[in-house]
Amino acid sequence: MPTQPVPPVTAITLGVRDVTVARQFYVDGLGFREISSVPGEITFVQAGHGLMLALWNAASMPSEYGDVGHGELAPPISLGHNVSDADTVRQMYEAALAAGATSINPPTQQSWGGTSACVADPDGFRWDFVHNPGFSVDSDGTVLSV
Repeated sequence: MPTQPVPPVTAITLGVRDVTVARQFYVDGLGFREISSVPGEITFVQAGHGLMLALWNAASMPSEYGDVGHGELAPPISLGHNVSDADTVRQMYEAALAAGATSINPPTQQSWGGTSACVADPDGFRWDFVHNPGFSVDSDGTVLSV
């Protein structure tokens, strides 16, 4: 039986309260490249090799996704940004705070040997900035456990 190719993740959509605020956080604050935007409705940014992050007005999402919304708890998703060293974790953490993020956990040396920090974007989505010496990425994008 032939193996099916693994479908790649090419887009992650976050339902945001205010597209302008989200765009400012991700583009102006964290430095993501804007691909396109419909003001007040949706902004697409480059999030990685062949990967887009869509910042979509949560009020418009039910038309395609059904009932969605924000509650008192954090949305049950965390986005991660793996970096090559602990100093970059600190730099990303500080840049996120300067862009309007809320600190969840400051840069911390973890028991598994790396450094991580966690912030919440203006809509509460968690971002982990991580240096994990147990992973590496090949030039073709393959993630390896070392």
